[in-house]
Amino acid sequence: MPLDKAAVIAQELHLAIPGVTTAINLLKEGNTVPFIARYRKEQTGGLTDENLRHLEERLVYLEGLEDRKKTVFKSLKEQNIEDPDLYEKIENSLLLSEVEDLYRPYKPKKITRAVKARKAGLTPLRDFFLADRTGRLKEEAAKYITEEYGSAEACIQGAMDIVAEEISDNPNYRTFIKNIAYKRGIVKTTKTKDADSDVYDNYADYSRPILSLKGYNVLAINRGVKRKCLNRKLLLPDEEILSHILSLSFSRNSPYSEWNRRTAEDSYERLIRPSIENEVFSDLMDKASTEAIEEFKVSLRATLLYPPLRGQKVMGFDPGFAHGCKLAFIDENGSVLGTYVLNNPFMNERSAQAAKAKLRELILRYGTYVVALGNGHASRESESLLRQLKKEEGMDGLQIVIVSESGASIYSATELAQKEFPQYEPNIRSAISIARRLEDPLAELVKIPPMSIGVGQYQYDIDEKRLSEALKGVVEDAVNYVGVNLNSASAALLSYVSGINGKIASSIVSYREKHGPILSRSALKDVPYLGPKSFENCAGFLRIPESEEFLDNTAVHPESYPIARKIMQRFAIHSADSDRSALMRLSEDEKSALAVEFSVGKETLCDILAEIVKPSRDPRKEMKTAALRDDIKDIKDLKVGEILEGTIRNVTGFGFFVDLGIEINGLVHVTEIRNGRVEDPHSYGKPGDIVKVKVKAVDLDKKRISLSMKGIKQD
Repeated sequence: MPLDKAAVIAQELHLAIPGVTTAINLLKEGNTVPFIARYRKEQTGGLTDENLRHLEERLVYLEGLEDRKKTVFKSLKEQNIEDPDLYEKIENSLLLSEVEDLYRPYKPKKITRAVKARKAGLTPLRDFFLADRTGRLKEEAAKYITEEYGSAEACIQGAMDIVAEEISDNPNYRTFIKNIAYKRGIVKTTKTKDADSDVYDNYADYSRPILSLKGYNVLAINRGVKRKCLNRKLLLPDEEILSHILSLSFSRNSPYSEWNRRTAEDSYERLIRPSIENEVFSDLMDKASTEAIEEFKVSLRATLLYPPLRGQKVMGFDPGFAHGCKLAFIDENGSVLGTYVLNNPFMNERSAQAAKAKLRELILRYGTYVVALGNGHASRESESLLRQLKKEEGMDGLQIVIVSESGASIYSATELAQKEFPQYEPNIRSAISIARRLEDPLAELVKIPPMSIGVGQYQYDIDEKRLSEALKGVVEDAVNYVGVNLNSASAALLSYVSGINGKIASSIVSYREKHGPILSRSALKDVPYLGPKSFENCAGFLRIPESEEFLDNTAVHPESYPIARKIMQRFAIHSADSDRSALMRLSEDEKSALAVEFSVGKETLCDILAEIVKPSRDPRKEMKTAALRDDIKDIKDLKVGEILEGTIRNVTGFGFFVDLGIEINGLVHVTEIRNGRVEDPHSYGKPGDIVKVKVKAVDLDKKRISLSMKGIKQD
């Protein structure tokens, strides 16, 4: 009987079965998560993009589980295994590990000690050993002596090897031991002799019950083991487990208690324990990876949706000592107006004066009174220079914004960057990227691999494919949440729009270059490779300000244009300037009545109304920046006890990393976020938030800054 995946997923995610069933069908028909979440709310019962991502992930897992079960059933039938109870247990299992445990006794084995013993004909001796009450095992074993098993003792050991493997293959024992491991197991780590890093000092002599182990502990330990800096062991109540195996595997009145114990110990220590230990650590790693991915997703979404700076020219300032400061000047639309390299501005007072004079000249020439200053090496020195310039006549309007430059250098060396800016060196491309990520963070950050944006924890220890798929979903949801200007978006940005892949995105850009701006959503159908299904999925997320059709610059889907036009006609809305106050005053009952009249779901109707009231609105908030101290340029300038303002750059399970405007971010540990227990740091802050912190400790040798938010009133 096939697995009812919809019912299983609905139960696991606490969702309604009809909505889950519909969502699964919509996904299989080629619809994307953003499209279903936005335009199929009535059919799915209002499932969000987050619901749908989790649903999609579980669906892939269950389909893989179903495929594995088919393989297992085929193998069992080929071996003529007829055990209805076994088949039923496998059929009802929802865990791949459980299926493997049930299949283990029947799985074709490599040449093991037990396999060799069976081939030598020692199975009857195994039967005698388990059933005999006379104590004549050695006499019986002498009958089985062969060239390979040249003594009675060797034959007895062979029979014991068969029993040991049978004990190991028993799924009930494995389930019992795993349950004990998760409830009472202790993870112990020690530092290796060859470890040359102090990074793992916290785990040099570490012991913690599995029940209290945090995901970031598991990830840190796993990294230390992989780098051969840590040894790891799982401590279990071994004697209790052995007693359990002995009581169920051997008869109480057996005359072979010593052999019984030796066999149970061999099975446990040689076959079961190493396997269970690997499975437990693997399960812990899977759970920790899931937590880390979820944390990464939350932080990435907040970073991508950081408010843009609208309608202003910007100077991108990529600071540096050895190779100078790279400058890029861009207009309101991100086009490059000019570039410059400011060499040796920090040598002495004379060089600083020359640098300020050149900066003044360039700012006046390009009209870039907003500076996006990268937060890397020489950032504070550069900021000091700019603040001195700000005091000069005519420069008081200069606005300096510290911008995270994570990933800018990676982007600058990519094929995409080379194609975008073939005339510039990589260091200049970095300055352009820094400037653009202030004007529109989302549009620029989509060009960088999500793992390089500077959020998340231990991302390089997590399964790359799994993490990549999860983060791709976050970027897709963020892009489609905001919407994309069809005629100005890059191919990189377009490729994240619902229904548009890399090939179609490149085709759209090529079509624009050849034919000029696309002036309507319907004209999209002329773009090569963009078929009906792609159009259905993408149309509502693309904005066309140049279109004569008012609705083409809203999130109203073309399939709903007839209803939108009826609403606009009813309320005399003919243009972007028409009065919309009547729409804004509609009560819930009036909206319900309109939904019935126009034969449309109320959720869809409300979405249409919202778009007509505020067309082409950007859901991102206004940009805010931290007030950084001019006198703090380096970790050495920090003083314990002083209160500073900074920007949260990353949120992890163990706290916030806060940018104070120096090269090293400080850590607000989870225990320092507030008075009282904090279960999830994400509930108290996200990347981009401005926070006030107290300097708790400064370690100059390890370059670590400990911060606290306890007792500090936040704005």
